[in-house]
Amino acid sequence: MTLEERIIQALKENQISYEEIEHVPVYTNPTMAEALNVSEAETVKSLVLATKENKLIVLVLPGDKKVNWKITAEAAKTKKVSFAKPEVVKDAVGCEVGCVPPFGHIMPLPVYMDQDLTKTEYVYFNPGVHHKSIRIRSWDLKKLCNPAMVKA
Repeated sequence: MTLEERIIQALKENQISYEEIEHVPVYTNPTMAEALNVSEAETVKSLVLATKENKLIVLVLPGDKKVNWKITAEAAKTKKVSFAKPEVVKDAVGCEVGCVPPFGHIMPLPVYMDQDLTKTEYVYFNPGVHHKSIRIRSWDLKKLCNPAMVKA
């Protein structure tokens, strides 16, 4: 089962209403927002980060936000976090950088979610592929991810 199929299965099993949208391949949040005709804040940026101890975490942010490295490290109870190498991301998550989904339990990695992500009613994320996005309610995303909430 592909990562995308596992995500759809999780949405169905949890009875979460979603819409699947096909579009041109996108590799950044600004181009994703443009392809979907939504604000960048409505797109989800899912980043795989490595802690100082070489553990992986997923940081989930609104697409228009940058990582606050200090706050993220504090939330993960480590001294430092940095971007995981692309080959490490592919091995751990099952997809390329740029289309990492926000679901740590599917991968399984701890998820830290910026609380600003729940300020919009709907959010859009890539389900492990560059040419599709999933639209769900932001609160459903929070419920499904069961993240540690942070102000990143």
